[in-house]
Amino acid sequence: MKSVTVLGSTGSIGCSTVDLLLQAPERFAVDALVGGSNAVRLAEQARALRARHAVIAD
Repeated sequence: MKSVTVLGSTGSIGCSTVDLLLQAPERFAVDALVGGSNAVRLAEQARALRARHAVIAD
């Protein structure tokens, strides 16, 4: 299992990356998600991926 950190997870490319990670939970462990200002989306992603850390810039 690979450990992954997603920078910019709440942006368009980050959301696509999160979608891919959700399709293969047995292959990836999400260590951290980092987002800009969309706290609601970041929290949803962190719960769905069971991320160890969620960091928001704003």
